[in-house]
Amino acid sequence: MHYERGAMSEAAREMAKRLARLRALKREVETLSERVAQLEMRAKGGRVVVAGLPFRRLETTEDFSEEMARLHERLARRQRESMEELGRLYAFIDNIPDPELRLIFTCRYIDGMTWLRVAYRIGHYDEQTPRKKHNAYLRRVCEDNASDAFPK
Repeated sequence: MHYERGAMSEAAREMAKRLARLRALKREVETLSERVAQLEMRAKGGRVVVAGLPFRRLETTEDFSEEMARLHERLARRQRESMEELGRLYAFIDNIPDPELRLIFTCRYIDGMTWLRVAYRIGHYDEQTPRKKHNAYLRRVCEDNASDAFPK
């Protein structure tokens, strides 16, 4: 497989940025899931402090229920959006046909490895090797106008 050198296109840079957000999205989904569970526990009468939400004394059970419903919906929406983006990014990585490239993307974006650790994992000692293969793949996918390759 031949990988050309050169600057990445704007579309390739944008996809690289989206992939770089993968770890943060995973953490956000975990955090939001915990918050939703805390809200549900609190709604059932348990004493739980919901992380990241201000403490407010609500006058009536009705006020509490309305407030909890609004917070729950907002957190659930954010969680759903994050999960959808995660799914698209995982699908992009899973659809990379070359196993070495798929391993490079997995190590870098899912496992959060540095380029040097990615190089070691694929049997190289120079961090430029996986980075160049990564960049060349993104360039090639953009140039091929493979609309299926870049999840919306």
